[in-house]
Amino acid sequence: MLMKTRVVSPLDVADQSAADLSGLMRDHRNSRCRNMLWLGCSCIFALPQVGFADSYRMDTPSWYAGASVGESRLSLDTSQLERDMQAQGLPLASLSRNTNDTGYKLFAGFTLNDYLALEGGYFRLGEVDFSAVTAAAPNGSTYPLAGHLRDQGANLDLVARMLLSSAFAVTARLGLTYNDTDSRLDYQRPINLDQYDRSKHYLKHKFGAGLEYQLTPAWGMRLELERYRLDDLWGDQGDMKLLSLGLVYQYGQHTAYAEPTAAPTPTATPEPYADPPASTPAAPDAAPVLIELADVHFQFNQSALTPAAKTILAQHVATLKAQPDSRVQIAGYTSASGTDAYNQQLSERRAQAVQDYLTKEGGLTPARLTSIGYGEASPAEVENKPSELRSSAAMANMRVLFRLLLQ
Repeated sequence: MLMKTRVVSPLDVADQSAADLSGLMRDHRNSRCRNMLWLGCSCIFALPQVGFADSYRMDTPSWYAGASVGESRLSLDTSQLERDMQAQGLPLASLSRNTNDTGYKLFAGFTLNDYLALEGGYFRLGEVDFSAVTAAAPNGSTYPLAGHLRDQGANLDLVARMLLSSAFAVTARLGLTYNDTDSRLDYQRPINLDQYDRSKHYLKHKFGAGLEYQLTPAWGMRLELERYRLDDLWGDQGDMKLLSLGLVYQYGQHTAYAEPTAAPTPTATPEPYADPPASTPAAPDAAPVLIELADVHFQFNQSALTPAAKTILAQHVATLKAQPDSRVQIAGYTSASGTDAYNQQLSERRAQAVQDYLTKEGGLTPARLTSIGYGEASPAEVENKPSELRSSAAMANMRVLFRLLLQ
């Protein structure tokens, strides 16, 4: 960091009332930023109560970009500075710190898979300062001392993601930063702090953790706490923390399935035929007609019916009541993530949930319904990469299929 020194006379000391007013204004700005940040944090923890449609998926690899804003805080240790002043016979009588400010970052990234991403961007951690006054010297004089710091730069991070559900993820990051730090010490003779002279451009590291919530296939929200390592400041190794809330836009995301439409009502169209002669034996019964109805999707690792699923099932009830002699095959499926035994049970629970709705809510006769769970043994679609929880094949297996048999 570049440390700039300046020799001033006692007449150059800033008016204390103006300094107090500036501090009050900055405190008000920090308080407003802090209130907005905690309001956003409350919102992100309330969001899981909103249903996340299982038809959303993240295609990997893909690009994303976003912005975050929050509160930054400098971990400032002035113990070495105080010792230097004591050694000069000018111990500090008072010291005040203003180490909080508003910080933000702009970023873009590339998802390698559902678990890793590379992310780079620009950050600005705000401005912080401190002020001090020495004890009276032998001649009775006191001397002011002040420091000011502003930090910004660019970063490149490796981001790890652990999915908790189809919408929620925990993240951790480790990165390299290129810092542009402008810091200065303002003091007057006989104070001598010329040894604090550092370059203002340097490489350091950072790390952090956070939460992500997928609002839609394209938009997400993230809450993060990061720690930026700075170069030597005023006799200490400084750290700046940034607690931020941001929005992320993922390019090229879309829904895996079309919006549900009303299931068609099958109509039997008899084939024209001539009356057989009396001596001709009766024709055998016609083969059953197989009709596939719209399927029902579930959330990841869930067997509860979503509102969209119930809408489709209500349409099926009307279709089945119009065909009282028909029979229904209900087949439950799961994605390949998890053990065989667990997925078998999950597929059976999904099929049973659909059958319960058709009989209890729809009033259909249980004898007309047949349900089965296929688990991983017979997937609706083969998953080449079971670890990708949001692939099109995995999403296709989070469902129940219907087959209607008409006599």
